[in-house]
Amino acid sequence: MVKPAFQATEFVERLPRRPYCTNDPAQGLLIRPQTTALGYRHIQYNPPPHVSCIVFDVDRKPYMQRREGYQEWRERGLPAPHWIAINPENGNYHLGYLLAAPVPRTNAARLKPLRYLAAIEHVLAKKLGADMGYVGLITKNPVHRDWWTIWHNHEPYSLDYLAEFCPDADLAAYNRRSGKEASGLGRNVTVFDNVREWGYSAVREYWRPNGYEAWANAVRAACESANAFGREQGGPLPHSEIKATAKSIARWVWNRFTPAGFSQVQAHRGAKGGRIGGKVSKRPTKNGKARADLLPEVIRLKAMGYSNRDIGEDLGIGSATVSRYLKRDPE
Repeated sequence: MVKPAFQATEFVERLPRRPYCTNDPAQGLLIRPQTTALGYRHIQYNPPPHVSCIVFDVDRKPYMQRREGYQEWRERGLPAPHWIAINPENGNYHLGYLLAAPVPRTNAARLKPLRYLAAIEHVLAKKLGADMGYVGLITKNPVHRDWWTIWHNHEPYSLDYLAEFCPDADLAAYNRRSGKEASGLGRNVTVFDNVREWGYSAVREYWRPNGYEAWANAVRAACESANAFGREQGGPLPHSEIKATAKSIARWVWNRFTPAGFSQVQAHRGAKGGRIGGKVSKRPTKNGKARADLLPEVIRLKAMGYSNRDIGEDLGIGSATVSRYLKRDPE
């Protein structure tokens, strides 16, 4: 099929400089310069640091083989994808949406957009009947001649626009899911949440001269341990993403939780007569503070090594609420 120049160019411009590629995923992946990789049937479509497009893998059922199954997006009231790469032999296809602005996925200081996108991706995948275990690393190369590619000439979509096609109840249900249910971009969020919360208190063990290298190695090991996703979730994240994520978490926590800050918090709490863990504690409570105002204190107390239960008692909130605070974007 003739490809609209704008969309084909847009797709190519967003590719990594040296993407993974292969003619047969079962035979493993290669890393090649972009111009060479474009000659392969499957190609990596997002660079490790960010997400500039989301792709869904849809396998057609036997009863659908005799009709245009790649029109599911239209039948389910979803926006037109920017491309659909169809296997002419069995009708299975990948469809992709270009994003108006790339979303960081290895930046510990900017998790809100990634959480938002992960929820949108999950809901859209459900509506399309897409494979929830799709890894999301490589896609059918839409500019390769082996696929029948349909292009739609639309401007890239914003997250807010895509969210209009996701019922609020479905987005809310996704945000209440457990880490064990993570898939797609939700795996990135789960690694961030688990390792960052651990890091708030663990970093104190590395407060020593030249301690950052040991700290960075510890965070890397924690990320690799947290990257234990089953096949039904899409499997573990690529090594390059874990490496970049660990680097970001290590730097973010190290710069914000320092010995000087720890001493200052202790002095402040000592002046108020508060202490964690005793029945006679005269700890300050939230005293009508807005919930957003409690987040810095929750993070500081966690960095001091207090349990979620003790923090909750100290601030007059539940331990489950403390856990939710610690999973929030710190911005």
